[in-house]
Amino acid sequence: MAVGITPQTPASAPAPDGSETTTPPAWTERPAPTPDDYPQFASILGITGEVRVECRVSIEGRPVDCQAVSSRPAGLGFDPIATAIVERGRLSPARDKNGPVESSISLRVPFSINSSPFPEVPSWDGPEPSPAQRAAGEKYARRALLDPAFSLEARWGLQDMPEEMRKTVHSWIDELFRDDMSFRTLSLAMARVLARRGLDSLPLEKPEDWSDWVVELRSAKSGYFDARSANIELRRRYCARYDCGPSIDLS
Repeated sequence: MAVGITPQTPASAPAPDGSETTTPPAWTERPAPTPDDYPQFASILGITGEVRVECRVSIEGRPVDCQAVSSRPAGLGFDPIATAIVERGRLSPARDKNGPVESSISLRVPFSINSSPFPEVPSWDGPEPSPAQRAAGEKYARRALLDPAFSLEARWGLQDMPEEMRKTVHSWIDELFRDDMSFRTLSLAMARVLARRGLDSLPLEKPEDWSDWVVELRSAKSGYFDARSANIELRRRYCARYDCGPSIDLS
């Protein structure tokens, strides 16, 4: 899913000592957000957000002491990500008649999504797995279910949620996604991926194109688990109880 995070050009404020500046600060290196900056749970459910960030600008042109002064929605991790994004930028410092001076900036950091978070998953069209590929799929499932990276909190980014929200969302995911991470679904999906790739066993080392394997695994669950319907229902429940930010088209 593609995401965009575009900080606006900041507006300058008077220098901390109250003196007037003749040249306001201006970006020389704009903050460079990436899709990985998007809060994990919000990204999965297609939740947009906006954070107002205020910073001091040092005489070296660095945004420092950045703080999120307002944000929507709360509890999903937009605040710390927004301030970290802004702090990556560099500015030409504000100047008065005597040279560079400290100043402050205030800017809006919007988090947006430019595609549907729940695309239709096509039916799997790969070959039928062999017994060897099914056995390898079962080996993968046993290993995956013991991996901390496959824990519910890690996969969904629940670690930083307020406790009450985290417990509620955790219970919804347990109910709606039980079959998604079951031994049966994981083993059969990996067997399908191996069959399509013409492999009878898992590689000894994680492949360099592992991200492609992950995409194939999601598609290989077709017929075993309806991820789109589960995600839509999870979003419906979450948005009925909590703030989901500006609405988006889920079609």
